[in-house]
Amino acid sequence: MTLYAQEYWKQRFAADREQLEKRRQEGLAQGAKAAAAMRERWPQIRAVHLFGSVLDDRFRSHSDLDLLVDGLPPGSLLDAITLAEDAGPLPVDLKRREDLSDDLVQRLLRKSQILYQNDPPMP
Repeated sequence: MTLYAQEYWKQRFAADREQLEKRRQEGLAQGAKAAAAMRERWPQIRAVHLFGSVLDDRFRSHSDLDLLVDGLPPGSLLDAITLAEDAGPLPVDLKRREDLSDDLVQRLLRKSQILYQNDPPMP
């Protein structure tokens, strides 16, 4: 490979990494906005956690935003997803804590970021 080609690809990969980090940061901001919007719409929400690839080096251009919500009323899931997707550019995968096993919730919480938590914390 020529020196020119090496430099080109080096710059290209750096630009791709920069663009990916920008999208990841937009996803983090989207999570915060989504949590605030959900709290306003459903004041009974006890917690909103962010988890998944947006928090680590697995994030890719096709990644979504993973949210775990404790206290979201039954029947509100689709409205909550729409609200969260309207908050930013990433598609959203939203889970109600009440729909998951305790073991799965504990695994998700170990590697999550709290966006909102009203005392007491999730069990």
